[in-house]
Amino acid sequence: METDETPRVLPFQLQFDKPVASQIKIAEWNPEKDLLAMVTEDSKILLHRFNWQRLWTIFPGRCITSLCWRPDGKAIAVGLEDGTISLHDVENGKLLRSLKSHTVAVVSLNWEEDGQVIKDDSVNNSTYEDRTSRFFPPAPRVPRMPGLAPGDTGFMDDSDDSFRELSNSSYQRFNILCSGDKDGSICFSIFGIFPIGKINIHNLSIPTPFASEPATCRLSHASISKVALSKDLCHLIVMCSGELNHDEVESAERQLGMHGCHCLLLDTSIFWKR
Repeated sequence: METDETPRVLPFQLQFDKPVASQIKIAEWNPEKDLLAMVTEDSKILLHRFNWQRLWTIFPGRCITSLCWRPDGKAIAVGLEDGTISLHDVENGKLLRSLKSHTVAVVSLNWEEDGQVIKDDSVNNSTYEDRTSRFFPPAPRVPRMPGLAPGDTGFMDDSDDSFRELSNSSYQRFNILCSGDKDGSICFSIFGIFPIGKINIHNLSIPTPFASEPATCRLSHASISKVALSKDLCHLIVMCSGELNHDEVESAERQLGMHGCHCLLLDTSIFWKR
């Protein structure tokens, strides 16, 4: 029984209230460490500890439209307005890689690690085993391309150190970086380094659940707001807005109420069956 003398436990308590120089538009917690990455309105990336100590600030020089962490928390992916995705080291903000997978603003990023692991009974823990080297020769080294301007297509900062920093821990477990842009394109890359595929939601045939007879629709004038891979990498959720139209010409009555927000579930089990 609660009385007036019983101390009330608040479900949420204010820990810190710190001012920043510019308004925050994006904030993402590190999945493994007490670190908070924030993007300001003037397109700076700030990394803070939980006690609000600032570790570093970087300014990519272009408008930042999305942000996400690598699953191990050791690198951060930044989506830019010109379609570039840049990868930065968590320790100092150093630019590790830059990929030009899109031609328009990258509005959503999701970096997911496969929950499927190989059980090693000898040490009683789970590890991912890369068997590629048993069947194939070593992969060729990434060629050096010095002097790339920030807006050029391809990799940037292509030094041995940056490649090693990205790949050392990434290869422990299989992971996929998924990115969506405002024109409806979704790109996939292994370990955030190697692009492997691209789709556009405008080209998808979507079953119509409310139709009395089987029918399919297509999205038009659609824009992606969020992409998210499942833990087993078998499904992709796409939140988008646009107009859903029947593939075949329909009456005006059938077209009413088809414009708005849509949630698509895509089969990406090809990643799991790799």
